[in-house]
Amino acid sequence: MVALTKNQHFVPQLLLRNFTTDGNEDVLLFDSTRNKVRPSSIRKVLSQNYFYDDDNSVENFLAEKIEGPAAAVIDSIVANPKQVIKPGLPALLTFIAVQMMRTPSSNTQALNFVNSFGGQVIEQIAALNGLPIESAKSLRLKPTDERAMRNHLLLRSTLNRWLLEDLSWHVLSNETNLPFVISDHPAVLYNWYLRDSDDPGYTAMTKNGVQIFLPLSPSITLALIDKSVYKFGEKGNSHTVLSHRRDVELLNSLQFRARQDFIVFPRSLDEHYIVRSCASIPANSLMTVHSGRTDPVLVSGDKLSSDVYVWKTQARYDQWLSVCKIKRRVSKKSLDYRDRRPHTTAAYIAAARDFFKLPKRSA
Repeated sequence: MVALTKNQHFVPQLLLRNFTTDGNEDVLLFDSTRNKVRPSSIRKVLSQNYFYDDDNSVENFLAEKIEGPAAAVIDSIVANPKQVIKPGLPALLTFIAVQMMRTPSSNTQALNFVNSFGGQVIEQIAALNGLPIESAKSLRLKPTDERAMRNHLLLRSTLNRWLLEDLSWHVLSNETNLPFVISDHPAVLYNWYLRDSDDPGYTAMTKNGVQIFLPLSPSITLALIDKSVYKFGEKGNSHTVLSHRRDVELLNSLQFRARQDFIVFPRSLDEHYIVRSCASIPANSLMTVHSGRTDPVLVSGDKLSSDVYVWKTQARYDQWLSVCKIKRRVSKKSLDYRDRRPHTTAAYIAAARDFFKLPKRSA
Protein backbone atom coordinates (compact mmCIF):
# COMPACT_ATOMS: atom_id res chain seq x y z
CA MET A 1 0.00 0.00 0.00
CA VAL A 2 1.39 3.42 -1.00
CA ALA A 3 1.82 5.76 1.96
CA LEU A 4 -0.26 8.93 1.77
CA THR A 5 1.35 12.35 1.95
CA LYS A 6 0.04 14.03 5.09
CA ASN A 7 2.16 17.20 5.02
CA GLN A 8 1.08 18.96 1.81
CA HIS A 9 2.98 21.97 0.45
CA PHE A 10 1.27 25.07 -0.95
CA VAL A 11 4.69 26.32 -2.07
CA PRO A 12 6.49 23.30 -3.55
CA GLN A 13 9.86 22.11 -2.37
CA LEU A 14 11.25 22.47 -5.89
CA LEU A 15 11.21 26.25 -5.25
CA LEU A 16 12.20 26.16 -1.58
CA ARG A 17 15.20 23.93 -2.28
CA ASN A 18 16.96 26.78 -4.07
CA PHE A 19 16.89 28.86 -0.86
CA THR A 20 18.84 26.27 1.15
CA THR A 21 22.56 26.51 1.86
CA ASP A 22 25.29 24.08 0.78
CA GLY A 23 22.87 21.48 -0.49
CA ASN A 24 21.19 20.74 2.83
CA GLU A 25 17.45 21.09 3.39
CA ASP A 26 17.54 23.90 5.94
CA VAL A 27 16.25 27.44 5.49
CA LEU A 28 15.31 30.24 7.84
CA LEU A 29 11.61 30.92 8.31
CA PHE A 30 10.10 34.12 9.68
CA ASP A 31 6.62 33.74 11.13
CA SER A 32 5.36 37.33 10.94
CA THR A 33 2.21 36.50 12.91
CA ARG A 34 4.21 35.28 15.91
CA ASN A 35 7.22 37.51 15.14
CA LYS A 36 9.64 34.59 15.36
CA VAL A 37 12.56 33.42 13.23
CA ARG A 38 13.44 29.73 13.26
CA PRO A 39 15.49 27.31 11.19
CA SER A 40 13.56 24.52 9.54
CA SER A 41 13.73 21.89 6.85
CA ILE A 42 12.01 22.68 3.57
CA ARG A 43 10.03 19.49 4.14
CA LYS A 44 8.23 21.23 7.01
CA VAL A 45 7.68 24.81 5.84
CA LEU A 46 4.94 26.44 3.73
CA SER A 47 2.80 23.36 4.14
CA GLN A 48 -0.09 22.08 6.23
CA ASN A 49 -1.39 18.67 7.14
CA TYR A 50 -4.00 17.60 4.59
CA PHE A 51 -4.09 21.09 3.09
CA TYR A 52 -5.71 19.79 -0.12
CA ASP A 53 -7.18 16.40 0.67
CA ASP A 54 -7.08 13.20 2.72
CA ASP A 55 -6.71 10.76 -0.18
CA ASN A 56 -3.92 12.58 -2.11
CA SER A 57 -5.99 12.95 -5.28
CA VAL A 58 -5.27 16.69 -5.52
CA GLU A 59 -1.80 16.32 -3.99
CA ASN A 60 -0.86 13.74 -6.64
CA PHE A 61 -2.39 15.84 -9.42
CA LEU A 62 -0.17 18.76 -8.40
CA ALA A 63 2.94 16.58 -8.17
CA GLU A 64 2.41 14.79 -11.48
CA LYS A 65 0.71 17.37 -13.70
CA ILE A 66 1.85 20.76 -12.36
CA GLU A 67 5.13 20.51 -10.43
CA GLY A 68 6.72 17.58 -12.24
CA PRO A 69 6.62 19.06 -15.77
CA ALA A 70 7.91 22.45 -14.50
CA ALA A 71 10.69 21.21 -12.22
CA ALA A 72 13.30 20.55 -14.91
CA VAL A 73 12.59 23.90 -16.59
CA ILE A 74 12.95 25.83 -13.32
CA ASP A 75 16.17 24.01 -12.42
CA SER A 76 17.51 24.80 -15.88
CA ILE A 77 16.72 28.53 -15.52
CA VAL A 78 18.45 28.69 -12.14
CA ALA A 79 21.49 26.91 -13.56
CA ASN A 80 21.62 29.04 -16.71
CA PRO A 81 19.62 32.29 -16.34
CA LYS A 82 20.88 33.66 -19.66
CA GLN A 83 19.13 31.00 -21.72
CA VAL A 84 16.16 31.92 -23.89
CA ILE A 85 12.92 30.44 -22.57
CA LYS A 86 10.49 29.13 -25.14
CA PRO A 87 7.58 31.59 -25.56
CA GLY A 88 4.31 30.39 -24.07
CA LEU A 89 5.96 27.33 -22.49
CA PRO A 90 2.88 25.40 -21.25
CA ALA A 91 4.48 23.61 -18.28
CA LEU A 92 5.92 26.80 -16.82
CA LEU A 93 2.85 28.94 -17.52
CA THR A 94 0.58 26.37 -15.88
CA PHE A 95 2.89 26.12 -12.87
CA ILE A 96 2.79 29.90 -12.34
CA ALA A 97 -0.95 30.17 -12.96
CA VAL A 98 -1.66 27.46 -10.39
CA GLN A 99 0.87 28.80 -7.88
CA MET A 100 -1.03 32.08 -7.85
CA MET A 101 -4.17 30.28 -6.64
CA ARG A 102 -2.97 27.43 -4.38
CA THR A 103 -1.96 29.32 -1.22
CA PRO A 104 -3.68 30.36 2.03
CA SER A 105 -3.39 33.97 0.84
CA SER A 106 -5.32 33.28 -2.37
CA ASN A 107 -7.98 31.55 -0.28
CA THR A 108 -8.16 34.60 2.00
CA GLN A 109 -8.59 36.88 -1.01
CA ALA A 110 -11.41 34.71 -2.34
CA LEU A 111 -13.17 34.75 1.03
CA ASN A 112 -12.74 38.52 1.20
CA PHE A 113 -14.52 38.77 -2.16
CA VAL A 114 -17.35 36.57 -0.93
CA ASN A 115 -17.73 38.50 2.30
CA SER A 116 -17.50 41.89 0.61
CA PHE A 117 -20.30 40.95 -1.77
CA GLY A 118 -22.38 39.17 0.86
CA GLY A 119 -21.85 41.99 3.34
CA GLN A 120 -23.26 44.56 0.94
CA VAL A 121 -26.33 42.40 0.29
CA ILE A 122 -26.93 41.79 4.01
CA GLU A 123 -26.48 45.49 4.83
CA GLN A 124 -28.96 46.42 2.11
CA ILE A 125 -31.53 43.96 3.44
CA ALA A 126 -30.99 45.25 6.97
CA ALA A 127 -31.42 48.87 5.87
CA LEU A 128 -34.61 48.13 3.94
CA ASN A 129 -36.09 46.34 6.95
CA GLY A 130 -35.12 48.94 9.52
CA LEU A 131 -32.52 46.69 11.18
CA PRO A 132 -29.17 47.93 12.59
CA ILE A 133 -26.59 48.04 9.80
CA GLU A 134 -23.72 47.74 12.28
CA SER A 135 -24.92 44.27 13.28
CA ALA A 136 -25.06 43.25 9.63
CA LYS A 137 -21.50 44.51 9.05
CA SER A 138 -20.16 42.14 11.72
CA LEU A 139 -21.44 39.04 9.93
CA ARG A 140 -18.85 36.92 8.13
CA LEU A 141 -19.61 34.14 5.68
CA LYS A 142 -17.53 30.97 5.81
CA PRO A 143 -17.71 27.95 3.51
CA THR A 144 -18.73 24.69 5.12
CA ASP A 145 -15.80 23.01 3.35
CA GLU A 146 -12.82 25.34 2.89
CA ARG A 147 -10.78 22.67 1.13
CA ALA A 148 -13.48 22.19 -1.48
CA MET A 149 -13.50 25.92 -2.19
CA ARG A 150 -9.69 26.02 -2.26
CA ASN A 151 -9.46 23.07 -4.63
CA HIS A 152 -12.12 24.54 -6.89
CA LEU A 153 -10.01 27.70 -7.25
CA LEU A 154 -6.88 25.62 -7.77
CA LEU A 155 -8.37 23.44 -10.50
CA ARG A 156 -9.90 26.42 -12.26
CA SER A 157 -6.49 28.14 -12.24
CA THR A 158 -5.16 25.47 -14.61
CA LEU A 159 -7.11 27.30 -17.32
CA ASN A 160 -5.44 30.60 -16.45
CA ARG A 161 -2.29 29.76 -18.37
CA TRP A 162 -4.18 30.60 -21.57
CA LEU A 163 -4.55 34.13 -20.22
CA LEU A 164 -0.77 34.42 -19.77
CA GLU A 165 0.62 32.88 -22.95
CA ASP A 166 1.02 36.24 -24.74
CA LEU A 167 3.33 37.56 -21.99
CA SER A 168 7.11 37.48 -22.43
CA TRP A 169 9.60 35.71 -20.19
CA HIS A 170 12.33 37.72 -18.52
CA VAL A 171 14.94 36.49 -16.06
CA LEU A 172 16.35 38.85 -13.44
CA SER A 173 19.77 38.01 -11.98
CA ASN A 174 20.55 39.58 -8.62
CA GLU A 175 24.16 40.74 -8.28
CA THR A 176 23.63 42.88 -5.17
CA ASN A 177 24.50 41.84 -1.61
CA LEU A 178 20.79 41.52 -0.76
CA PRO A 179 19.27 38.12 -1.68
CA PHE A 180 15.76 37.59 -2.96
CA VAL A 181 13.31 36.13 -0.44
CA ILE A 182 10.25 33.95 -1.02
CA SER A 183 6.91 34.20 0.76
CA ASP A 184 4.01 31.82 1.33
CA HIS A 185 2.36 33.46 -1.71
CA PRO A 186 5.33 33.81 -4.07
CA ALA A 187 3.81 34.34 -7.55
CA VAL A 188 2.78 38.00 -7.46
CA LEU A 189 1.05 40.22 -10.00
CA TYR A 190 1.42 43.98 -10.32
CA ASN A 191 0.36 46.45 -13.01
CA TRP A 192 2.67 49.45 -13.04
CA TYR A 193 1.15 50.82 -16.24
CA LEU A 194 -2.39 50.98 -14.80
CA ARG A 195 -1.37 52.11 -11.31
CA ASP A 196 -3.40 55.34 -11.72
CA SER A 197 -6.39 53.71 -13.41
CA ASP A 198 -9.87 54.17 -11.98
CA ASP A 199 -11.17 51.10 -13.81
CA PRO A 200 -12.42 48.55 -11.23
CA GLY A 201 -10.92 45.62 -13.15
CA TYR A 202 -7.41 47.00 -13.58
CA THR A 203 -5.77 44.36 -11.35
CA ALA A 204 -6.91 41.45 -13.54
CA MET A 205 -4.28 39.26 -15.20
CA THR A 206 -6.00 39.87 -18.55
CA LYS A 207 -5.28 43.62 -18.63
CA ASN A 208 -2.68 45.58 -20.55
CA GLY A 209 0.48 46.18 -18.53
CA VAL A 210 0.51 43.03 -16.41
CA GLN A 211 3.74 41.91 -14.75
CA ILE A 212 4.14 38.70 -12.74
CA PHE A 213 7.19 37.89 -10.61
CA LEU A 214 8.25 34.57 -9.07
CA PRO A 215 11.52 34.23 -7.09
CA LEU A 216 13.32 31.02 -8.05
CA SER A 217 16.38 31.42 -5.82
CA PRO A 218 18.18 34.12 -3.79
CA SER A 219 19.78 35.28 -7.05
CA ILE A 220 17.09 34.60 -9.68
CA THR A 221 13.56 35.96 -10.19
CA LEU A 222 11.45 34.91 -13.15
CA ALA A 223 9.16 37.53 -14.66
CA LEU A 224 6.28 37.54 -17.14
CA ILE A 225 6.00 40.91 -18.85
CA ASP A 226 3.56 42.59 -21.23
CA LYS A 227 6.18 43.66 -23.76
CA SER A 228 3.60 45.62 -25.77
CA VAL A 229 3.61 48.13 -22.89
CA TYR A 230 7.06 47.89 -21.30
CA LYS A 231 10.66 48.19 -22.34
CA PHE A 232 12.32 45.74 -19.96
CA GLY A 233 16.10 45.56 -19.75
CA GLU A 234 18.11 45.81 -22.94
CA LYS A 235 16.30 45.52 -26.26
CA GLY A 236 16.27 41.98 -27.59
CA ASN A 237 17.59 40.48 -24.35
CA SER A 238 15.41 38.40 -22.03
CA HIS A 239 17.99 38.40 -19.23
CA THR A 240 18.80 41.41 -17.05
CA VAL A 241 21.32 41.84 -14.25
CA LEU A 242 20.12 43.83 -11.24
CA SER A 243 23.00 45.79 -9.75
CA HIS A 244 20.99 48.30 -7.71
CA ARG A 245 19.87 47.24 -4.24
CA ARG A 246 16.70 49.32 -4.61
CA ASP A 247 15.44 46.99 -7.35
CA VAL A 248 15.91 43.93 -5.14
CA GLU A 249 14.26 45.70 -2.20
CA LEU A 250 11.27 46.48 -4.42
CA LEU A 251 10.89 42.87 -5.57
CA ASN A 252 11.27 41.65 -1.99
CA SER A 253 8.61 44.14 -0.89
CA LEU A 254 6.16 42.41 -3.23
CA GLN A 255 6.83 39.19 -1.32
CA PHE A 256 6.40 40.93 2.04
CA ARG A 257 3.09 42.44 0.93
CA ALA A 258 1.78 39.21 -0.59
CA ARG A 259 2.56 37.03 2.42
CA GLN A 260 -0.10 35.55 4.64
CA ASP A 261 2.25 34.62 7.48
CA PHE A 262 5.66 33.41 6.37
CA ILE A 263 8.87 34.51 4.67
CA VAL A 264 11.58 31.98 3.78
CA PHE A 265 15.13 33.23 3.32
CA PRO A 266 18.68 31.85 3.10
CA ARG A 267 20.97 31.76 6.12
CA SER A 268 23.24 34.32 4.46
CA LEU A 269 20.60 37.04 4.89
CA ASP A 270 20.45 39.12 8.07
CA GLU A 271 17.21 38.18 9.81
CA HIS A 272 16.79 41.74 11.12
CA TYR A 273 16.14 42.91 7.56
CA ILE A 274 13.23 40.47 7.34
CA VAL A 275 11.83 41.38 10.75
CA ARG A 276 12.03 45.13 10.07
CA SER A 277 10.47 44.79 6.64
CA CYS A 278 7.53 42.74 7.88
CA ALA A 279 7.01 45.17 10.76
CA SER A 280 6.62 48.05 8.32
CA ILE A 281 4.78 46.20 5.52
CA PRO A 282 1.44 44.60 6.48
CA ALA A 283 0.63 41.05 5.41
CA ASN A 284 -1.89 40.58 2.59
CA SER A 285 -1.46 44.22 1.58
CA LEU A 286 -0.49 43.86 -2.08
CA MET A 287 -4.16 43.66 -3.09
CA THR A 288 -7.12 45.06 -1.16
CA VAL A 289 -10.76 44.10 -1.73
CA HIS A 290 -13.40 46.85 -1.84
CA SER A 291 -17.16 46.79 -2.25
CA GLY A 292 -20.06 49.16 -2.81
CA ARG A 293 -23.68 49.26 -3.92
CA THR A 294 -26.14 51.55 -5.62
CA ASP A 295 -29.25 52.84 -3.89
CA PRO A 296 -32.28 50.61 -4.45
CA VAL A 297 -34.69 51.72 -7.17
CA LEU A 298 -38.23 50.60 -7.91
CA VAL A 299 -38.23 48.49 -11.08
CA SER A 300 -41.73 47.01 -11.26
CA GLY A 301 -44.63 46.74 -8.87
CA ASP A 302 -43.12 46.57 -5.40
CA LYS A 303 -39.76 45.13 -6.53
CA LEU A 304 -36.52 46.96 -5.76
CA SER A 305 -33.22 46.57 -7.59
CA SER A 306 -29.70 47.45 -6.45
CA ASP A 307 -26.29 46.72 -7.97
CA VAL A 308 -23.44 45.41 -5.80
CA TYR A 309 -19.81 45.90 -6.86
CA VAL A 310 -16.67 44.16 -5.62
CA TRP A 311 -13.21 45.04 -6.89
CA LYS A 312 -9.53 45.00 -5.97
CA THR A 313 -6.91 47.73 -5.80
CA GLN A 314 -3.16 47.21 -5.66
CA ALA A 315 -0.70 48.77 -3.22
CA ARG A 316 0.64 52.10 -4.39
CA TYR A 317 4.26 52.28 -5.54
CA ASP A 318 5.67 55.68 -6.47
CA GLN A 319 8.79 54.18 -8.05
CA TRP A 320 9.28 50.99 -9.99
CA LEU A 321 12.15 48.84 -11.22
CA SER A 322 14.95 50.85 -12.78
CA VAL A 323 15.14 48.32 -15.65
CA CYS A 324 11.46 48.75 -16.56
CA LYS A 325 10.10 51.66 -18.57
CA ILE A 326 6.72 52.25 -20.17
CA LYS A 327 7.25 52.59 -23.91
CA ARG A 328 7.12 56.15 -25.19
CA ARG A 329 4.38 55.51 -27.74
CA VAL A 330 2.26 53.93 -24.96
CA SER A 331 2.87 56.69 -22.43
CA LYS A 332 1.74 59.35 -24.93
CA LYS A 333 -1.73 57.79 -25.16
CA SER A 334 -4.50 57.70 -22.57
CA LEU A 335 -4.55 54.62 -20.34
CA ASP A 336 -5.85 51.55 -22.13
CA TYR A 337 -7.41 49.32 -19.48
CA ARG A 338 -8.93 46.84 -21.93
CA ASP A 339 -8.13 43.14 -21.95
CA ARG A 340 -5.01 42.33 -23.96
CA ARG A 341 -6.81 39.58 -25.87
CA PRO A 342 -10.59 39.94 -25.45
CA HIS A 343 -11.42 36.89 -27.57
CA THR A 344 -9.19 34.69 -25.39
CA THR A 345 -10.75 36.14 -22.25
CA ALA A 346 -14.24 35.40 -23.58
CA ALA A 347 -13.22 31.84 -24.49
CA TYR A 348 -11.72 31.37 -21.02
CA ILE A 349 -14.95 32.49 -19.34
CA ALA A 350 -16.96 30.11 -21.52
CA ALA A 351 -14.59 27.20 -20.79
CA ALA A 352 -14.64 27.88 -17.05
CA ARG A 353 -18.44 28.01 -17.15
CA ASP A 354 -18.64 24.68 -18.96
CA PHE A 355 -16.01 22.91 -16.86
CA PHE A 356 -17.20 24.15 -13.49
CA LYS A 357 -20.92 24.62 -14.18
CA LEU A 358 -20.86 28.36 -13.52
CA PRO A 359 -24.05 30.35 -14.08
CA LYS A 360 -24.23 32.50 -17.19
CA ARG A 361 -23.97 36.26 -16.75
CA SER A 362 -27.20 38.11 -17.26
CA ALA A 363 -27.25 40.49 -20.21
